[in-house]
Amino acid sequence: MAAIRARIMKWGNSQAVRIPKRVMEQARLREGAELEIRVEAGRITLEPANSALTLESLVARITPENQHHELSWGKPVGREVW
Repeated sequence: MAAIRARIMKWGNSQAVRIPKRVMEQARLREGAELEIRVEAGRITLEPANSALTLESLVARITPENQHHELSWGKPVGREVW
């Protein structure tokens, strides 16, 4: 992807840069995503924050579209207990 120019704008008491939709899609980011911001050698780097997964955060992502249905494994074999 070619470089895209952006302008730093005032947002309340802070400054902000708008990220174009195309860049968000290519970076696989969505609104509300947490980012880590680093300044190294005069460059600003944005990376997705590696947040620890919890059971609650994983369960919150379950939707009717991505929920798997129960599968039958057949009758028990050997000393399996169900």
